[in-house]
Parts: sequence; structure tokens; C-alpha cells
Amino acid sequence: MSTMFVNRRALNRSPHKPSRRRLQGMALIEALVASAVLGIGLAAATRLTLHALHTASDTRQRTVAMVLALDAMDCHQSGRTGCALQVSSMVQGTAYSLQVQLQTRPGLALEDLRVRVQWPTAGPGLGTSGQASGEGAGASSPGQVQPPMGELVLHSSRDAVPAWLGVSLP
Repeated sequence: MSTMFVNRRALNRSPHKPSRRRLQGMALIEALVASAVLGIGLAAATRLTLHALHTASDTRQRTVAMVLALDAMDCHQSGRTGCALQVSSMVQGTAYSLQVQLQTRPGLALEDLRVRVQWPTAGPGLGTSGQASGEGAGASSPGQVQPPMGELVLHSSRDAVPAWLGVSLP
């Protein structure tokens, strides 16, 4: 009788069953892929949150600028005395510059009103050109970067004839 030595490890392993070491390697690869997918998702969520914050800040600044412009427009439309033509104000940490221009139309009894509000924007400007326009655009020295400016301009006209002129009572 011949004695045959049988390798017990070879009997326990089937040809299609992967080894324990190989399974650990696959688990590591799966963990790396899952981490990469999670990282991409977190980066996208962070970017979306930052965009929402910039949009909310821009909306708040535009709303404040609209309130300031409408207040100045109402003051000048009503013909009240003491309405300022140039005002600088600080609202919630943002400096706003308000300028009002009155111009009489030749040959007509009309005055054109132009109210302009400017403010420095924070972060990437949404809907702004990225540089200051108008009188202050060339005021900086070469090589100096100016912050992007937000701007709101309102136009209107008013009757230059005083209200009491031509009014008759019945």
C-alpha cells in the first residue's frame, strides 16, 4: 500500500474561492472608492452652500440699495426741501454711496432725476461687471486692485412747475 500525503490546505480551498488576503484587498479598494464618492459629494454640497450664501448676501445688499434709492427718489419727487444730493451711509457693515442728479430739460417744464447707489460687493459679484464704473473708476493707482462694485440706478422725471401755480379752487 502506498501512502499518499494529502495537503489539508489544498482540500479546504476550492479553485474558485478567493483567498482571505485577496478579499481584504478588495475591501480596501471598495473603501477607497466609497471615500472618493463621499468626498466629491461633500465638495459639491460645500460649493452649493457657498453659492447660496453669496446669493443671499448680494440680494440683501441690493435690497438695501433699493430702499435707499427709493427713499431719495421719493424725497426729490415730492419737492421737499433739505433732500441731500450726495449721501454716504453704512448699513449692516456695507458702505453705500448715494448720488442724486437733477437736470432740467431745455424747453420743457420737466426735471430729470437720476439716483445712483454704489456699494462694494463681497465675493464673486452676481450680475456686476467686476470693476467700478463712473467717476471713481480711474481714481486708483496703477497695480492697485479695486473691489468689485454693485450699482443701482433709478431714473424718473418730475414737473418743474410749482404745485401751487395754476391751481384754482371751485
